[in-house]
Amino acid sequence: ECNDSNKTNTYKKATEAKAENVAENDSPYIYGKKVGKEIVQISSIINEECDNVTICGEVFKVDIRETKSGKFIYKFFITDYTNSIAAKMFLKPEKLENIKAKVKVGAYLKVQGNVQYDKYDRENIIMVNGIREEIPIKKVDKSEEKRVELHLHTQMSTMDGVSSATSLIKRAKEWGHSAIAITDHGVVQAFPEAMNAAKETGVKVIYGVEAYLVNDGEPLIIRPGKRDLNDEYVVFDIETTGLSSVKNEIIEIGAVKIKNSTIIDRFSKFVKPKNSIPREITQLTSITDEMVKDADSIEIVLDSFMEFVGNAAVVAHNAKFDTGFIKESLRRKGAVFSNCIVDTLSLSRWLIPNLKKYKLNNLTDYFNIKLENHHRAVDDAEATAGIFLRLISILKEKGVNTLSDANKLYSGNVDIKKAPTYHIILLVKNHEGLINLYKLISISHMDYFHKRPRMPKSLIQQYREGIIVGSACEAGEVYRSIENNADEDELKEIIKFYDYLEIQPRGNNMFLINNGTFDNEEELLNINRKIVNLGERCNKPVVATGDVHFLDPKDEYFRRILMAGQGFSDADNQAPLYFKTTDEMLDEFNYLGKDKAYEVVIKNTNAISDMIENILPIPNETFPPKIDGAEDEIKNMAIKRAHDIYGEVLPEIVEKRLTKELNSIINHGYAVLYLIAYKLVAKSNSDGYIVGSRGSVGSSFVATMCKITEVNPLPPHYVCPNCKNSEFILDGSAGCGADLPDKLCPICKTPYKKDGHDIPFEVFLGFEGDKEPDIDLNFSGDYQPIAHKYTEEIFGKGHVFRAGTIGTIAEKTAYGYVKNYLDERHITASSAEIERLVIGCTGIKRTTGQHPGGVMVVPRDNEIYQFTPIQRPADDVNSDIITTHF
Repeated sequence: ECNDSNKTNTYKKATEAKAENVAENDSPYIYGKKVGKEIVQISSIINEECDNVTICGEVFKVDIRETKSGKFIYKFFITDYTNSIAAKMFLKPEKLENIKAKVKVGAYLKVQGNVQYDKYDRENIIMVNGIREEIPIKKVDKSEEKRVELHLHTQMSTMDGVSSATSLIKRAKEWGHSAIAITDHGVVQAFPEAMNAAKETGVKVIYGVEAYLVNDGEPLIIRPGKRDLNDEYVVFDIETTGLSSVKNEIIEIGAVKIKNSTIIDRFSKFVKPKNSIPREITQLTSITDEMVKDADSIEIVLDSFMEFVGNAAVVAHNAKFDTGFIKESLRRKGAVFSNCIVDTLSLSRWLIPNLKKYKLNNLTDYFNIKLENHHRAVDDAEATAGIFLRLISILKEKGVNTLSDANKLYSGNVDIKKAPTYHIILLVKNHEGLINLYKLISISHMDYFHKRPRMPKSLIQQYREGIIVGSACEAGEVYRSIENNADEDELKEIIKFYDYLEIQPRGNNMFLINNGTFDNEEELLNINRKIVNLGERCNKPVVATGDVHFLDPKDEYFRRILMAGQGFSDADNQAPLYFKTTDEMLDEFNYLGKDKAYEVVIKNTNAISDMIENILPIPNETFPPKIDGAEDEIKNMAIKRAHDIYGEVLPEIVEKRLTKELNSIINHGYAVLYLIAYKLVAKSNSDGYIVGSRGSVGSSFVATMCKITEVNPLPPHYVCPNCKNSEFILDGSAGCGADLPDKLCPICKTPYKKDGHDIPFEVFLGFEGDKEPDIDLNFSGDYQPIAHKYTEEIFGKGHVFRAGTIGTIAEKTAYGYVKNYLDERHITASSAEIERLVIGCTGIKRTTGQHPGGVMVVPRDNEIYQFTPIQRPADDVNSDIITTHF
């Protein structure tokens, strides 16, 4: 029953009365006596005032406030994923703890109450009169044999993955999966969290990365032979009805023939397509259906063009596109394209490294070449020929006379930062592989970062030991090569580099249909079928992966909000990149046949997992830095100063405390940490910057004697600065030396110095004296860079790094993303629903940085890669600061 009346006070009294009926612990009823069976969706009641409705959902936030009368307002936010609503109860103090124990974040509840406008929240809420605990229906993996997910992203995939490593690993545990891979984009910053989750759940984590591959071993010129730069070349361009060589058609071919750096012939023909020319193509090229209606078919024009080409090398700008269409057209005729191929796009990127863009019009502007009727084949071909001739001149200046010479000079001189990138999966097989992965991550960030951390193929080959290499997704080298119509020999050569090949659900790649690359799902399935067939012929296992970016289908909403905030126009067309069960994946790949689906989903994924050892990405033990003689230096320094203050014969209380601390510090290997702190403090003080200590280091008498801290932890006492006489107050009459009355030394009449704060050493290093020392020092902000540099001088370059930090989306930032998304789409949402969306968008990595004071020191007989990769803060290539990766 719905009504328009506001009954807040009435329901407040009613809920207080119901609080008397808070259920016993063994009852499913948490609050009230009875909850209705008929459940309504929250979305259906969010804008209506209704009496006695029942909803069912998950609690995602709780807010408790005490009123002036001593009662409590217990407000919780609940969602059924159609919408969210706030629910309120008024409780007496004695009922609070029982409710807190059961109505908490993550609880799944059936709630009955009255939906009404709340003048404080300024929107409808539900005033609760009954709560029953329910068991949520959870998705389970019912398959007897389980798959292993080998391609998965966490919140550490910058502004892309939305689920934590912990939640994903726990789901794998719930489903009975033996292992799960972590493969974030370009980084391994989820490893520490994943390691802890693995320890908690017992699930084997396969540590890996989805890296950005640059094929620096790819030759600049395909099949160069013995061609001289003055030989015959055909520079050509095509116009097409779209981007796919499989589904779209050629509508014009234009070409010019060059010999001895002079144009000697031209070719220009329209092609009559089987389908009408799309309007956007006509707008781009000015070619209409009328212009091509009397043209020959592609079969006839292609014969003429290949006759024109003969044995000459062909040249094109972005040659993979143009030759891809020629290859596909020849394939349909049963012919093969085997000419030498020169790409002016790759050539110009190498020979003119300072340009920002390398489109045809950018290069014609750079070389001052006339370009008329851009996007008409013969005009573009003539402009490309002009560019090619200029590039030939640059090659000759470098002493290059043949195409093979150009390939040799290019090899090893590839501009990694301007080369195209592919996705590639690297999985750590053993401890050696982990160190090699950390090296690869470090080099990709430190030496090859441009928009993203790039990994040259030659670098991966160098550090490949202990790493399993997979072909990744549609952005991988194998998939792209098939998409670009590479021939069988090219594909086999590419596949040699990989240990296994990947295929993914059709839904992952539906955007390729939406952007016009493919016509329908069947074409997507055919790509997967081809990868499977290539795997069989090349003896490479093929695995089905999910490319997971979020835990459940409903979580895609968080990712769409983040992508919209980054300006992605297709943010609302989210692929189903959720974590799938074994049966879901078997059903997805059933078009391969039952046996083959079992092989790619279960058998091969487990086989790869079985090849991988259980490893720890961070060692369990600690690795203190080393300074020769640190133990003797600290011991001698502390004893000498104690004698300087307390005299030749130390008071028993001083000697016992000093001996106890020194034994603990030296026996547990902590002397070097004291010595570092001493050196840093002494250096800063000598440079005129006073250092202040804080925290528990003040409980260490050795730290006091080494001038690390000014706090003396001994019991309150007097000490004579002249004759060294001392008096310790042990009867509890004074809390610290400052509380003592002034007094003269009875021996030499010198005013006593008052000191001592009576702090046990156990506060610092624990009762066993083996707790890691935590020496907190406050340096001047101006002096911190000098202190960091001095630390490097002490331990040597390559052994001192700034502590890296990871900046994630905070609540306020997430709120901005959510509000902008909703406002731009004119979506009205309740405060509770906004709160849910904000929570889902927080904690996702945005950037990296550096700790303001933290310095990581690696022992001289270790290297940083045993612990973590390194990088620059915020991926700033101009920064001279090096930080730890996590």
